[in-house]
Amino acid sequence: MSAVLPANPESNESSQASPLVGSSGDDSTARDGSVVTETKGKSVGDGSPLDAKVVFLTHYIPLYQVRVLQEITKRIRDFQILLSTPIEPNRNFRLDWSGLNVEVQKTVTLRRRWRHAKAGFDDQLFVHVPYDTLKQLKRIRPDVVVSHELGARSLAAARYCRRSGARLVLATFMSEHTEQGRGRLRNWARRRLIRSADAITYNGPSCREVLLSLGAKEEQLFHLPYAADDRTTSRETKRPPESEVRRRLLCIGQLSQRKGVLPLIRQASDFCAANNEALEITFVGDGPCRSELETLASGGSTDEHGSIDSRLKIHLLGNRPAAELPELMRDHGAIVAPTLADEWLLVTNEGMHAGMPIIGSIYAQSVTTLIKNGRNGWQYDPLSHGAPNMEPNSCKSGSSDSSQTTLDLSGALRGYLAADNKTIAEMRENARHDIQDYTPARSANGAIEAIRSALNQRDAGPTGKPAR
Repeated sequence: MSAVLPANPESNESSQASPLVGSSGDDSTARDGSVVTETKGKSVGDGSPLDAKVVFLTHYIPLYQVRVLQEITKRIRDFQILLSTPIEPNRNFRLDWSGLNVEVQKTVTLRRRWRHAKAGFDDQLFVHVPYDTLKQLKRIRPDVVVSHELGARSLAAARYCRRSGARLVLATFMSEHTEQGRGRLRNWARRRLIRSADAITYNGPSCREVLLSLGAKEEQLFHLPYAADDRTTSRETKRPPESEVRRRLLCIGQLSQRKGVLPLIRQASDFCAANNEALEITFVGDGPCRSELETLASGGSTDEHGSIDSRLKIHLLGNRPAAELPELMRDHGAIVAPTLADEWLLVTNEGMHAGMPIIGSIYAQSVTTLIKNGRNGWQYDPLSHGAPNMEPNSCKSGSSDSSQTTLDLSGALRGYLAADNKTIAEMRENARHDIQDYTPARSANGAIEAIRSALNQRDAGPTGKPAR
Protein backbone atom coordinates (compact mmCIF):
# COMPACT_ATOMS: atom_id res chain seq x y z
CA MET A 1 0.00 0.00 0.00
CA SER A 2 1.41 3.41 -0.91
CA ALA A 3 0.20 6.94 -0.39
CA VAL A 4 -0.66 9.51 -3.00
CA LEU A 5 -0.20 13.21 -2.27
CA PRO A 6 -3.19 14.79 -0.51
CA ALA A 7 -5.82 16.31 -2.76
CA ASN A 8 -5.36 20.02 -3.31
CA PRO A 9 -8.43 21.95 -2.16
CA GLU A 10 -7.57 24.69 -4.63
CA SER A 11 -7.77 22.33 -7.63
CA ASN A 12 -11.42 22.99 -8.32
CA GLU A 13 -11.32 24.45 -11.80
CA SER A 14 -14.17 23.37 -14.02
CA SER A 15 -14.10 23.01 -17.77
CA GLN A 16 -16.74 21.97 -20.23
CA ALA A 17 -15.22 19.59 -22.73
CA SER A 18 -15.95 16.23 -24.25
CA PRO A 19 -14.84 13.50 -21.82
CA LEU A 20 -12.27 10.94 -22.80
CA VAL A 21 -13.79 7.49 -22.92
CA GLY A 22 -12.09 4.29 -21.92
CA SER A 23 -10.32 5.55 -18.91
CA SER A 24 -14.34 4.27 -18.38
CA GLY A 25 -45.88 10.12 -16.78
CA ASP A 26 -47.64 7.11 -15.24
CA ASP A 27 -45.64 4.89 -13.00
CA SER A 28 -44.37 1.71 -14.66
CA THR A 29 -42.08 -1.18 -13.89
CA ALA A 30 -38.52 -1.24 -15.24
CA ARG A 31 -36.69 -4.35 -16.46
CA ASP A 32 -34.88 -4.52 -13.12
CA GLY A 33 -38.18 -4.68 -11.24
CA SER A 34 -37.96 -1.19 -9.76
CA VAL A 35 -40.78 1.31 -10.06
CA VAL A 36 -40.14 3.98 -12.67
CA THR A 37 -41.49 7.20 -11.22
CA GLU A 38 -39.71 9.41 -13.71
CA THR A 39 -39.23 8.92 -17.42
CA LYS A 40 -40.12 12.30 -18.86
CA GLY A 41 -38.10 14.61 -16.63
CA LYS A 42 -41.06 15.47 -14.38
CA SER A 43 -40.47 16.58 -10.80
CA VAL A 44 -41.05 14.51 -7.71
CA GLY A 45 -44.12 15.47 -5.70
CA ASP A 46 -45.53 18.93 -6.54
CA GLY A 47 -42.42 19.98 -8.46
CA SER A 48 -41.15 22.50 -5.91
CA PRO A 49 -37.56 22.14 -4.63
CA LEU A 50 -37.05 20.38 -1.33
CA ASP A 51 -36.62 23.00 1.38
CA ALA A 52 -33.44 21.54 2.81
CA LYS A 53 -29.67 21.87 2.92
CA VAL A 54 -28.06 18.67 1.64
CA VAL A 55 -24.38 17.72 1.39
CA PHE A 56 -23.15 14.93 -0.89
CA LEU A 57 -19.84 13.32 0.08
CA THR A 58 -18.15 11.42 -2.74
CA HIS A 59 -14.73 10.52 -4.17
CA TYR A 60 -14.81 12.48 -7.45
CA ILE A 61 -17.38 13.29 -10.12
CA PRO A 62 -17.31 10.98 -13.16
CA LEU A 63 -18.63 12.74 -16.23
CA TYR A 64 -21.72 10.53 -16.48
CA GLN A 65 -22.73 11.73 -12.98
CA VAL A 66 -22.72 15.40 -13.93
CA ARG A 67 -26.19 15.38 -15.46
CA VAL A 68 -27.64 13.45 -12.49
CA LEU A 69 -26.12 15.90 -10.01
CA GLN A 70 -27.35 18.85 -12.04
CA GLU A 71 -30.88 17.40 -11.86
CA ILE A 72 -30.58 16.96 -8.09
CA THR A 73 -29.30 20.53 -7.74
CA LYS A 74 -32.48 21.83 -9.41
CA ARG A 75 -34.68 19.99 -6.92
CA ILE A 76 -33.06 20.96 -3.61
CA ARG A 77 -32.85 24.46 -2.11
CA ASP A 78 -29.19 24.08 -1.13
CA PHE A 79 -27.15 21.16 -2.53
CA GLN A 80 -23.39 21.08 -1.94
CA ILE A 81 -20.83 18.49 -3.00
CA LEU A 82 -17.65 17.64 -1.09
CA LEU A 83 -15.09 15.65 -3.08
CA SER A 84 -12.22 13.57 -1.75
CA THR A 85 -10.17 14.35 -4.87
CA PRO A 86 -10.73 16.25 -8.13
CA ILE A 87 -9.88 13.13 -10.16
CA GLU A 88 -8.23 9.75 -9.58
CA PRO A 89 -4.73 9.17 -11.00
CA ASN A 90 -5.85 6.48 -13.46
CA ARG A 91 -8.66 8.57 -14.98
CA ASN A 92 -8.24 10.61 -18.13
CA PHE A 93 -10.81 13.34 -18.68
CA ARG A 94 -11.24 17.06 -18.16
CA LEU A 95 -13.35 18.04 -15.18
CA ASP A 96 -16.89 19.28 -15.66
CA TRP A 97 -18.52 20.72 -12.56
CA SER A 98 -20.77 23.12 -14.45
CA GLY A 99 -23.83 24.19 -12.46
CA LEU A 100 -22.62 22.39 -9.33
CA ASN A 101 -21.50 23.71 -5.93
CA VAL A 102 -18.27 21.72 -5.43
CA GLU A 103 -15.49 21.84 -2.87
CA VAL A 104 -12.49 19.51 -2.57
CA GLN A 105 -11.69 18.12 0.87
CA LYS A 106 -8.33 17.54 2.50
CA THR A 107 -7.66 13.90 1.73
CA VAL A 108 -5.02 11.22 1.85
CA THR A 109 -5.36 8.68 -0.95
CA LEU A 110 -3.97 5.17 -0.54
CA ARG A 111 -3.06 2.87 -3.41
CA ARG A 112 -4.18 -0.71 -2.91
CA ARG A 113 -4.46 -3.90 -4.92
CA TRP A 114 -7.78 -5.60 -5.50
CA ARG A 115 -7.18 -9.33 -5.87
CA HIS A 116 -10.32 -11.25 -6.74
CA ALA A 117 -9.80 -14.94 -6.03
CA LYS A 118 -12.66 -16.26 -8.18
CA ALA A 119 -12.04 -14.06 -11.23
CA GLY A 120 -8.27 -14.29 -10.91
CA PHE A 121 -7.36 -10.66 -11.54
CA ASP A 122 -5.15 -8.15 -9.77
CA ASP A 123 -6.27 -4.53 -10.18
CA GLN A 124 -5.16 -1.20 -8.77
CA LEU A 125 -7.64 0.81 -6.78
CA PHE A 126 -7.59 3.96 -4.68
CA VAL A 127 -8.91 4.39 -1.14
CA HIS A 128 -9.66 8.00 -0.20
CA VAL A 129 -9.54 9.08 3.45
CA PRO A 130 -10.82 12.66 3.76
CA TYR A 131 -9.69 13.94 7.15
CA ASP A 132 -11.67 17.19 7.42
CA THR A 133 -15.18 15.73 6.97
CA LEU A 134 -16.38 16.55 10.50
CA LYS A 135 -15.00 20.08 10.26
CA GLN A 136 -16.67 20.67 6.91
CA LEU A 137 -20.03 19.31 8.04
CA LYS A 138 -19.96 21.40 11.22
CA ARG A 139 -19.32 24.48 9.07
CA ILE A 140 -22.12 23.72 6.56
CA ARG A 141 -24.64 22.31 9.08
CA PRO A 142 -26.70 20.28 6.60
CA ASP A 143 -30.13 18.80 7.23
CA VAL A 144 -29.15 15.65 5.30
CA VAL A 145 -25.79 14.09 4.52
CA VAL A 146 -25.63 11.79 1.49
CA SER A 147 -22.44 9.73 1.63
CA HIS A 148 -21.05 7.61 -1.19
CA GLU A 149 -20.02 4.03 -0.38
CA LEU A 150 -19.56 2.35 3.00
CA GLY A 151 -16.06 3.46 3.96
CA ALA A 152 -14.20 6.15 5.87
CA ARG A 153 -16.22 9.10 4.60
CA SER A 154 -19.49 7.40 5.54
CA LEU A 155 -18.21 6.50 9.01
CA ALA A 156 -17.36 10.17 9.56
CA ALA A 157 -20.75 11.23 8.17
CA ALA A 158 -22.56 8.82 10.49
CA ARG A 159 -20.64 10.17 13.47
CA TYR A 160 -21.62 13.73 12.57
CA CYS A 161 -25.28 12.81 12.08
CA ARG A 162 -25.46 11.03 15.45
CA ARG A 163 -24.17 14.13 17.21
CA SER A 164 -26.04 16.81 15.24
CA GLY A 165 -29.41 15.23 14.49
CA ALA A 166 -28.87 15.50 10.74
CA ARG A 167 -30.21 12.65 8.65
CA LEU A 168 -27.96 10.14 6.89
CA VAL A 169 -28.44 8.71 3.39
CA LEU A 170 -25.95 6.12 2.16
CA ALA A 171 -25.41 5.95 -1.62
CA THR A 172 -24.20 2.45 -2.44
CA PHE A 173 -22.87 0.99 -5.69
CA MET A 174 -21.92 -2.70 -5.55
CA SER A 175 -22.89 -6.20 -6.62
CA GLU A 176 -22.77 -9.65 -5.06
CA HIS A 177 -19.84 -10.57 -7.30
CA THR A 178 -17.73 -7.50 -6.49
CA GLU A 179 -18.36 -7.98 -2.78
CA GLN A 180 -17.01 -11.53 -2.64
CA GLY A 181 -14.14 -11.97 -0.22
CA ARG A 182 -14.87 -8.99 2.01
CA GLY A 183 -13.50 -9.55 5.51
CA ARG A 184 -15.45 -9.87 8.75
CA LEU A 185 -14.30 -6.49 10.07
CA ARG A 186 -15.49 -4.70 6.96
CA ASN A 187 -18.84 -6.48 7.06
CA TRP A 188 -19.23 -5.57 10.76
CA ALA A 189 -18.55 -1.89 9.99
CA ARG A 190 -20.99 -1.97 7.09
CA ARG A 191 -23.75 -3.50 9.21
CA ARG A 192 -23.24 -0.76 11.77
CA LEU A 193 -23.40 1.92 9.09
CA ILE A 194 -26.59 0.48 7.64
CA ARG A 195 -28.24 0.47 11.06
CA SER A 196 -27.43 4.16 11.41
CA ALA A 197 -28.80 5.18 7.99
CA ASP A 198 -32.20 6.80 7.50
CA ALA A 199 -32.23 5.80 3.83
CA ILE A 200 -29.99 3.90 1.43
CA THR A 201 -29.81 4.04 -2.36
CA TYR A 202 -28.81 1.05 -4.47
CA ASN A 203 -27.69 0.84 -8.10
CA GLY A 204 -29.30 -2.46 -9.11
CA PRO A 205 -30.97 -5.67 -7.91
CA SER A 206 -27.70 -7.37 -6.95
CA CYS A 207 -26.70 -4.39 -4.81
CA ARG A 208 -30.10 -4.54 -3.16
CA GLU A 209 -29.52 -8.18 -2.25
CA VAL A 210 -26.16 -7.32 -0.67
CA LEU A 211 -27.78 -4.58 1.41
CA LEU A 212 -30.56 -6.87 2.62
CA SER A 213 -27.98 -9.50 3.58
CA LEU A 214 -26.20 -6.83 5.66
CA GLY A 215 -29.37 -6.04 7.59
CA ALA A 216 -30.97 -3.23 5.58
CA LYS A 217 -34.75 -2.96 5.77
CA GLU A 218 -36.98 -2.78 2.71
CA GLU A 219 -38.31 0.63 3.71
CA GLN A 220 -34.77 2.04 3.80
CA LEU A 221 -34.02 1.22 0.18
CA PHE A 222 -34.40 3.48 -2.87
CA HIS A 223 -33.32 2.69 -6.42
CA LEU A 224 -30.75 5.09 -7.88
CA PRO A 225 -29.78 3.49 -11.20
CA TYR A 226 -26.87 4.40 -13.41
CA ALA A 227 -27.71 6.61 -16.39
CA ALA A 228 -25.62 7.42 -19.43
CA ASP A 229 -24.72 11.05 -20.10
CA ASP A 230 -27.55 12.27 -22.33
CA ARG A 231 -25.25 14.88 -23.86
CA THR A 232 -23.23 12.19 -25.63
CA THR A 233 -25.54 9.20 -26.04
CA SER A 234 -26.25 8.23 -29.64
CA ARG A 235 -29.72 8.55 -31.11
CA GLU A 236 -28.62 7.79 -34.67
CA THR A 237 -30.91 5.28 -36.37
CA LYS A 238 -29.37 5.30 -39.86
CA ARG A 239 -26.65 2.68 -40.01
CA PRO A 240 -24.39 1.13 -42.65
CA PRO A 241 -25.56 -2.15 -44.20
CA GLU A 242 -25.40 -4.96 -41.65
CA SER A 243 -22.98 -6.91 -43.82
CA GLU A 244 -20.40 -4.12 -43.42
CA VAL A 245 -20.43 -4.03 -39.61
CA ARG A 246 -21.65 -7.41 -38.31
CA ARG A 247 -18.19 -8.87 -37.73
CA ARG A 248 -16.81 -5.71 -36.16
CA LEU A 249 -17.05 -5.68 -32.35
CA LEU A 250 -16.40 -2.64 -30.14
CA CYS A 251 -14.87 -2.95 -26.66
CA ILE A 252 -14.81 0.24 -24.54
CA GLY A 253 -13.03 0.58 -21.19
CA GLN A 254 -9.74 0.39 -19.37
CA LEU A 255 -7.27 -2.15 -20.71
CA SER A 256 -6.69 -3.91 -17.41
CA GLN A 257 -6.82 -7.42 -15.98
CA ARG A 258 -10.16 -6.72 -14.32
CA LYS A 259 -11.74 -5.69 -17.61
CA GLY A 260 -10.96 -9.13 -19.08
CA VAL A 261 -9.44 -7.88 -22.34
CA LEU A 262 -6.75 -10.57 -22.62
CA PRO A 263 -9.14 -13.50 -21.99
CA LEU A 264 -11.41 -11.92 -24.61
CA ILE A 265 -8.64 -12.02 -27.22
CA ARG A 266 -7.69 -15.60 -26.38
CA GLN A 267 -11.31 -16.81 -26.52
CA ALA A 268 -12.14 -14.85 -29.70
CA SER A 269 -9.02 -16.28 -31.39
CA ASP A 270 -10.05 -19.81 -30.39
CA PHE A 271 -13.53 -19.17 -31.78
CA CYS A 272 -12.19 -17.95 -35.11
CA ALA A 273 -9.87 -20.96 -35.41
CA ALA A 274 -12.50 -23.54 -34.44
CA ASN A 275 -15.28 -22.13 -36.61
CA ASN A 276 -13.37 -20.68 -39.56
CA GLU A 277 -14.88 -17.26 -38.82
CA ALA A 278 -13.38 -13.78 -39.23
CA LEU A 279 -13.80 -11.08 -36.58
CA GLU A 280 -12.46 -7.61 -35.80
CA ILE A 281 -12.31 -6.18 -32.27
CA THR A 282 -11.72 -2.46 -31.76
CA PHE A 283 -10.54 -1.39 -28.29
CA VAL A 284 -11.24 2.14 -27.04
CA GLY A 285 -9.30 2.86 -23.86
CA ASP A 286 -5.90 2.56 -22.28
CA GLY A 287 -4.28 0.73 -19.41
CA PRO A 288 -1.58 -1.68 -18.26
CA CYS A 289 -2.55 -4.43 -20.74
CA ARG A 290 -2.14 -2.22 -23.79
CA SER A 291 1.43 -3.21 -24.64
CA GLU A 292 0.54 -6.92 -24.56
CA LEU A 293 -2.49 -6.27 -26.77
CA GLU A 294 -0.31 -4.35 -29.22
CA THR A 295 2.07 -7.30 -29.42
CA LEU A 296 -0.80 -9.70 -30.13
CA ALA A 297 -2.35 -7.29 -32.65
CA SER A 298 0.92 -7.19 -34.61
CA GLY A 299 1.03 -10.99 -34.86
CA GLY A 300 3.49 -11.58 -32.05
CA SER A 301 3.24 -13.65 -28.90
CA THR A 302 3.84 -12.95 -25.20
CA ASP A 303 5.03 -14.99 -22.24
CA GLU A 304 1.44 -15.95 -21.38
CA HIS A 305 -0.29 -15.79 -24.77
CA GLY A 306 0.61 -17.32 -28.09
CA SER A 307 -0.04 -15.53 -31.35
CA ILE A 308 -3.68 -15.08 -32.27
CA ASP A 309 -5.49 -16.67 -35.20
CA SER A 310 -4.99 -14.78 -38.46
CA ARG A 311 -8.76 -14.40 -38.93
CA LEU A 312 -8.97 -12.19 -35.81
CA LYS A 313 -7.97 -8.54 -36.29
CA ILE A 314 -7.34 -6.21 -33.35
CA HIS A 315 -7.44 -2.40 -33.46
CA LEU A 316 -6.30 -0.23 -30.54
CA LEU A 317 -7.54 3.38 -30.59
CA GLY A 318 -6.52 4.51 -27.10
CA ASN A 319 -8.68 7.01 -25.22
CA ARG A 320 -11.20 8.86 -27.35
CA PRO A 321 -13.56 11.79 -26.61
CA ALA A 322 -17.08 10.70 -25.74
CA ALA A 323 -18.31 12.81 -28.65
CA GLU A 324 -16.73 10.23 -30.97
CA LEU A 325 -18.61 7.28 -29.48
CA PRO A 326 -21.78 7.58 -31.59
CA GLU A 327 -19.81 7.30 -34.83
CA LEU A 328 -17.71 4.43 -33.50
CA MET A 329 -20.85 2.56 -32.48
CA ARG A 330 -22.46 3.21 -35.85
CA ASP A 331 -19.47 1.64 -37.58
CA HIS A 332 -19.52 -1.55 -35.47
CA GLY A 333 -22.06 -4.32 -35.18
CA ALA A 334 -22.14 -4.98 -31.43
CA ILE A 335 -20.56 -4.08 -28.10
CA VAL A 336 -18.48 -6.76 -26.40
CA ALA A 337 -18.03 -6.28 -22.65
CA PRO A 338 -15.69 -8.95 -21.21
CA THR A 339 -15.27 -7.60 -17.65
CA LEU A 340 -14.37 -9.95 -14.82
CA ALA A 341 -15.91 -7.67 -12.15
CA ASP A 342 -18.00 -4.49 -12.41
CA GLU A 343 -20.61 -3.34 -9.95
CA TRP A 344 -22.53 -1.95 -12.95
CA LEU A 345 -20.68 -1.17 -16.27
CA LEU A 346 -22.13 1.91 -17.94
CA VAL A 347 -21.07 0.98 -21.47
CA THR A 348 -24.07 -1.38 -21.48
CA ASN A 349 -26.40 1.61 -21.11
CA GLU A 350 -24.47 3.63 -23.68
CA GLY A 351 -24.48 0.84 -26.23
CA MET A 352 -28.20 0.16 -25.79
CA HIS A 353 -29.05 3.83 -26.32
CA ALA A 354 -27.20 3.50 -29.66
CA GLY A 355 -29.13 0.35 -30.58
CA MET A 356 -26.15 -1.95 -30.14
CA PRO A 357 -26.63 -5.61 -29.20
CA ILE A 358 -24.50 -6.27 -26.11
CA ILE A 359 -22.34 -9.39 -25.86
CA GLY A 360 -21.68 -8.96 -22.17
CA SER A 361 -20.08 -10.66 -19.20
CA ILE A 362 -22.30 -11.96 -16.42
CA TYR A 363 -19.88 -10.33 -13.98
CA ALA A 364 -21.30 -6.88 -14.83
CA GLN A 365 -24.53 -6.09 -13.01
CA SER A 366 -25.78 -4.03 -15.95
CA VAL A 367 -25.56 -7.12 -18.15
CA THR A 368 -27.42 -9.45 -15.78
CA THR A 369 -30.03 -6.73 -15.18
CA LEU A 370 -30.63 -5.46 -18.70
CA ILE A 371 -29.49 -8.02 -21.27
CA LYS A 372 -31.72 -10.89 -22.35
CA ASN A 373 -30.32 -13.54 -24.68
CA GLY A 374 -31.67 -13.10 -28.17
CA ARG A 375 -33.68 -9.97 -27.30
CA ASN A 376 -31.05 -7.23 -26.99
CA GLY A 377 -27.80 -9.16 -26.80
CA TRP A 378 -26.22 -12.19 -25.16
CA GLN A 379 -24.89 -12.84 -21.67
CA TYR A 380 -21.78 -14.97 -21.41
CA ASP A 381 -19.37 -16.21 -18.76
CA PRO A 382 -15.77 -15.13 -19.57
CA LEU A 383 -14.46 -17.59 -16.97
CA SER A 384 -16.16 -20.52 -18.67
CA HIS A 385 -14.49 -22.56 -21.40
CA GLY A 386 -17.17 -25.19 -21.91
CA ALA A 387 -20.59 -23.64 -21.40
CA PRO A 388 -23.47 -24.65 -23.64
CA ASN A 389 -23.35 -23.25 -27.15
CA MET A 390 -26.43 -21.58 -28.55
CA GLU A 391 -28.05 -23.19 -31.55
CA PRO A 392 -28.33 -20.77 -34.48
CA ASN A 393 -32.14 -20.66 -34.41
CA SER A 394 -32.36 -20.00 -30.66
CA CYS A 395 -31.27 -16.39 -31.04
CA LYS A 396 -34.71 -15.32 -32.28
CA SER A 397 -36.27 -12.54 -30.23
CA GLY A 398 -38.71 -13.92 -27.73
CA SER A 399 -37.10 -17.34 -27.42
CA SER A 400 -37.81 -18.37 -23.83
CA ASP A 401 -35.10 -21.00 -23.61
CA SER A 402 -32.23 -18.84 -24.84
CA SER A 403 -32.72 -16.26 -22.10
CA GLN A 404 -32.12 -18.91 -19.42
CA THR A 405 -28.82 -20.24 -20.78
CA THR A 406 -25.39 -19.12 -19.60
CA LEU A 407 -23.06 -19.26 -22.58
CA ASP A 408 -19.35 -19.05 -23.09
CA LEU A 409 -18.05 -16.48 -25.57
CA SER A 410 -18.14 -19.00 -28.40
CA GLY A 411 -21.82 -19.69 -27.79
CA ALA A 412 -22.65 -15.98 -27.68
CA LEU A 413 -20.75 -15.32 -30.90
CA ARG A 414 -22.44 -18.24 -32.63
CA GLY A 415 -25.84 -16.81 -31.76
CA TYR A 416 -24.86 -13.30 -32.85
CA LEU A 417 -23.40 -14.33 -36.21
CA ALA A 418 -26.23 -16.77 -36.94
CA ALA A 419 -28.97 -14.16 -36.49
CA ASP A 420 -30.39 -12.83 -39.73
CA ASN A 421 -30.48 -9.11 -40.50
CA LYS A 422 -34.16 -8.79 -39.57
CA THR A 423 -33.50 -10.29 -36.15
CA ILE A 424 -30.56 -7.98 -35.52
CA ALA A 425 -32.66 -4.96 -36.57
CA GLU A 426 -35.32 -6.03 -34.05
CA MET A 427 -32.65 -6.42 -31.37
CA ARG A 428 -31.40 -2.89 -32.03
CA GLU A 429 -34.90 -1.52 -31.51
CA ASN A 430 -35.34 -3.68 -28.41
CA ALA A 431 -32.12 -2.31 -26.94
CA ARG A 432 -33.27 1.29 -27.40
CA HIS A 433 -36.68 0.47 -25.93
CA ASP A 434 -35.29 -1.40 -22.92
CA ILE A 435 -32.93 1.41 -21.87
CA GLN A 436 -35.19 4.40 -22.48
CA ASP A 437 -36.20 4.78 -18.82
CA TYR A 438 -32.59 4.92 -17.60
CA THR A 439 -32.27 8.71 -17.68
CA PRO A 440 -30.42 11.23 -15.48
CA ALA A 441 -33.81 12.57 -14.37
CA ARG A 442 -34.92 9.13 -13.18
CA SER A 443 -31.64 8.61 -11.31
CA ALA A 444 -32.06 12.00 -9.65
CA ASN A 445 -35.55 10.96 -8.56
CA GLY A 446 -34.11 7.99 -6.69
CA ALA A 447 -31.83 10.32 -4.74
CA ILE A 448 -34.61 12.85 -4.08
CA GLU A 449 -36.97 10.14 -2.82
CA ALA A 450 -34.30 8.86 -0.41
CA ILE A 451 -33.58 12.39 0.85
CA ARG A 452 -37.29 13.12 1.23
CA SER A 453 -37.74 9.92 3.23
CA ALA A 454 -34.84 10.86 5.51
CA LEU A 455 -36.29 14.34 6.05
CA ASN A 456 -39.65 12.84 6.99
CA GLN A 457 -37.88 11.14 9.91
CA ARG A 458 -36.37 14.39 11.14
CA ASP A 459 -39.07 15.14 13.70
CA ALA A 460 -40.01 11.62 14.77
CA GLY A 461 -38.16 8.32 14.96
CA PRO A 462 -39.56 5.03 13.69
CA THR A 463 -41.63 4.56 16.89
CA GLY A 464 -42.98 8.10 16.91
CA LYS A 465 -40.49 9.31 19.52
CA PRO A 466 -38.29 12.35 18.88
CA ALA A 467 -35.52 11.40 16.50
CA ARG A 468 -31.96 11.28 17.80
